[in-house]
Amino acid sequence: MTDLTNELRAQIADAVATATPLNIVAGNSKAHLGRQATGQTLNVSAHTGVISYSPTELVLRVRSGTRISDINQLLAEHNQRLPFEPPCYAQRATIGGTLAANQSGLATPWFGGVRDSVLGLGLINGKAEHMHFGGQVMKNVAGFDVSRTQVGAMGTLGLITDVSLKVLPQFRAEKTLMMPMPLPQALTYMSRFFCQTLPVTAVVYWQGQVIVRLQGEPATLQAAAQQLGGSEMPMHEAHKLWQQVREQTLLQPQADEILWRTNVAANDSHTMVGDDCLLNWAGAQRWQCLKQTAAKPAGAVQYAGGDRQQEVNGELDKTSQRLQQNLKAAFDDQAIFNPGRLYSWM
Repeated sequence: MTDLTNELRAQIADAVATATPLNIVAGNSKAHLGRQATGQTLNVSAHTGVISYSPTELVLRVRSGTRISDINQLLAEHNQRLPFEPPCYAQRATIGGTLAANQSGLATPWFGGVRDSVLGLGLINGKAEHMHFGGQVMKNVAGFDVSRTQVGAMGTLGLITDVSLKVLPQFRAEKTLMMPMPLPQALTYMSRFFCQTLPVTAVVYWQGQVIVRLQGEPATLQAAAQQLGGSEMPMHEAHKLWQQVREQTLLQPQADEILWRTNVAANDSHTMVGDDCLLNWAGAQRWQCLKQTAAKPAGAVQYAGGDRQQEVNGELDKTSQRLQQNLKAAFDDQAIFNPGRLYSWM
């Protein structure tokens, strides 16, 4: 446990004084995301540790360099969990990078993403000022929610120093069901999971099968399994599959490929629906590896691979772009932090 806030502020102040761009790095597990990083490295991997944890209040506050795997271990000791189930990326992912890259896992449609779990955070802005936003209680909704603007900003709005999160109790039991069916039928079938009151925490379509994870009380799972039908996947196989989906290793681009990701309506029957696609979030999130020479799928983000000097996150309309630029100017008027990582014009 090390608090490097003062040292980090001093490094940022020096960068501001010399107009030196900074590339924020901790576990470096997300180097494949966004546009190509530039600037002098600002390493926050040693800025770690739990600041406060109240299991009875379901609230955790940690420094931004703390690894997700360490957080998971701490919570498991108290039979609790992170609701948004982020990837660990071979034990390298940190909570700051997870928030900055908006890494939300399997249960997002039912329990919310990282944005929904953030209660507050500390941030060093482009004037080397250490600021705090939000709080450490679940009902903190007054005013403009600056904390959530950092989610998905890829570090372009400042250096996150600490994060306050809500946590939840761990599930007591788990089952995974498999249901073979053709894709057109699966799209209709999976969309129903958004409105049914079942203990569903993950639904994917992969290699001709709808695969459903149930978590909760044992009796509830048994009743749900009888209602849904299908065959039960052995526990060790299920754990391996869900880990591969969560860690994004089920589809990995080759040197001449790009991994595309898009979010669509769950019953969309036209966007990224080939046999080589992975449909997550009951069809609402889709993944596909394609040759770099292939056409870009409609509305997709260039998640990994390919030329990362071009725009990878798609185009914004003029109004949205102006809002992003105004937000950038408010937090980082000299464009010190991760310049161009999110968009070339930021």
